[in-house]
Amino acid sequence: MLQQTQVSAVQTAFKKWMQDFPDVLTLAKAKENDVLQHWQGLGYYSRAKNILRTAKILAENGGMFPQARKELEQLPGIGAYTAGAILSLAFHLPEAILDGNLVRIFARLRLWDFLPAEGKKERDFYWDEAFRWAKADKAFLTNEALMELGRKICKRSNPDCENCPLQKICQAKQENRQNEFPKKKVVRYESWTGFALVVCDKNENFLLRVSPRSPFLKNQLMFPLFEYADAFRNRIPGIVESVIPWEKIDQCSWAGIVEHSITRYKIRCRVLKVQIKPNAGLDGIWVSASELFEKLPSSFAQKIAQVAEEDAGLSKNPLF
Repeated sequence: MLQQTQVSAVQTAFKKWMQDFPDVLTLAKAKENDVLQHWQGLGYYSRAKNILRTAKILAENGGMFPQARKELEQLPGIGAYTAGAILSLAFHLPEAILDGNLVRIFARLRLWDFLPAEGKKERDFYWDEAFRWAKADKAFLTNEALMELGRKICKRSNPDCENCPLQKICQAKQENRQNEFPKKKVVRYESWTGFALVVCDKNENFLLRVSPRSPFLKNQLMFPLFEYADAFRNRIPGIVESVIPWEKIDQCSWAGIVEHSITRYKIRCRVLKVQIKPNAGLDGIWVSASELFEKLPSSFAQKIAQVAEEDAGLSKNPLF
């Protein structure tokens, strides 16, 4: 959970997770949508899916984790960092960990103006440094201490260098260049513009479908999503009819706009709320209004639901 997610966001979710999935064997029996609901708000939902896949594999071996790095890295979603964390923190083996905190510490200690993500050579420099620290007695304590040092002392901005136990060997501290390192990572976002089709009946039951072709939130329960540009708004009626035949639509309106960010996407999504006539016979999963937020694992989907629920402006004439 802590991969690419802050501790403050993880704490509540982790407590609930451990209450409902106290061990690997219990998790292996869970349904994917239930697991995704427990992951709500943490982002990067592929992590949750991989955890479930790994749990099912481990369940075949009595729920036991392998204690060799190569074997661990063959499991879904487990790369070098996660394997090191499991071996070091869970099994107290002399294995290295390399997270964002350690990258920041090493870059300042060594004045490295490159990042692990830039290539194999750069990545090897950081991992070699991490393994040097992991050779210490009780390496798991060293790894935990370094992660805490990065979180509390060697912070991204305004590092507390005067209270840092490594200040005497830190080259950035000696040259007063702490805020220059590590090199700033340039995040390039892709824009996604489209609309969500929120279909409901007169009893406020909502239609959800799995979204296999969406660039984000793949294979999750979701309102039907469609990408479009303003220049092609004239195509929207045809898109809607691909989901709902016109003769089955009772009322509809644009309910509002949701803006959201997921991984590398900046999303601007209009919400089209459609009320269908009785016995429309549409395929999908129908969920009551009282269950809607519980069934939607992502905060993006919940924002769409909230906009749709607050809309009272249904019209007999579609607003295209």
